[in-house]
Amino acid sequence: MSAELSGDPPEEIQDSWVIPKRRKSLISWKRDWPLMLLCASILAGWIFYAMILPPIQIRQKIATSRWKFDPKDPEISLWIWFIRRTVEYWFVFWFFYLGASIGSFINVVASRTPKKKTIVTRGSHCPFCDKALNMVDNSPVFGWVLLRGRCRACRLPISPRYLYMEILVGIVFVTLGAIELIGNGVNLPHRQWQFATGIVSTVFYPKWDLIGAMAVHLSFFAVAVMLIGTQMERLRFPKLPLLVILGIYISSSIANPCVSRIRWTEPWGQRFLSYAPEYFQRAITAGLGAATGFGLGLLTARLLDRLYLAQSQQGRGGWTWHWTILHGLFGALFGWQAVLLSSIVGSLVSMSVCSFVASRKSDHIDLSDRLFSERVIALAIMTCTLFIHTCAWRWIAAIWL
Repeated sequence: MSAELSGDPPEEIQDSWVIPKRRKSLISWKRDWPLMLLCASILAGWIFYAMILPPIQIRQKIATSRWKFDPKDPEISLWIWFIRRTVEYWFVFWFFYLGASIGSFINVVASRTPKKKTIVTRGSHCPFCDKALNMVDNSPVFGWVLLRGRCRACRLPISPRYLYMEILVGIVFVTLGAIELIGNGVNLPHRQWQFATGIVSTVFYPKWDLIGAMAVHLSFFAVAVMLIGTQMERLRFPKLPLLVILGIYISSSIANPCVSRIRWTEPWGQRFLSYAPEYFQRAITAGLGAATGFGLGLLTARLLDRLYLAQSQQGRGGWTWHWTILHGLFGALFGWQAVLLSSIVGSLVSMSVCSFVASRKSDHIDLSDRLFSERVIALAIMTCTLFIHTCAWRWIAAIWL
């Protein structure tokens, strides 16, 4: 029977009628419920902050006020409150996501640069199957939650360190941004208070000197987290990039007065060498702070090695370099006074924690894991000490100024 009589199309047409297989979606509602739950939580937070909370606060404001409000008063307008709260909420979210993106890049730099691998020509890929990550899987925080900590191709586990560092850098960005940028530099010594604070005024009336100072401070803590990640890998970060960063910090301290807030002559007085140009004063402050930081970092590193860290020889030289350069960078930005106090406090706390960790070794607890080594703990404690000092710089400096 011919094809026309049987009603079947010719074989050439049948081949063209083959239905292609349906492409598997990257996101599935049933499979990717953790990511959906995270996105729903973010949207629920926006709805609560911008839609539910303003009417309650407006009613409370009207009830507690001694004056009668005009219905057209913008202070009780729900639309204005909604716009203001929406800008505030998504500005904070964008700032956190920016920090998480930089944290994701820091993970790559910390693991590739010491091994002399490129960070420019090749994107992120699985360390086991060498499969390149697509744009969705490579998104900070959301990508790890979407994959549930496993590679999409080989299904081998991805270290949770990537997620932790992204969240950590995001929190650092939000905290310092709230204090220095939104709070109008409330933590900076010798800065006069101004009333133009808040997210809305920051967005529409940017303060470029504070933005420059905040960018330098945020980059410092990004470098600190990068050094911690390198120490987790038991590697040593090259000297040249960090020395270039040190030169950039000294230059920024000279160019931007918001970065270098305290002169090197304080607390003994500000008249010493007052006839010199201001940029020369800032150059001496940054240089002396860097030299003090390098000296204190090398001294405390040797002391910690001799007292508590001598039993773990692996990665010893790299840790000394990371510890020393961290002190030097902080001294170049904040001065010798800040690095002296922070180094003493951070070293004492690190000694206490390392002594506790060393005492627990006798209980047959495996501490050889790179995430729980004594040197990583010491670097993390010192970074936390420097972060606390940065957030409370004005009030700490007021004690001895």
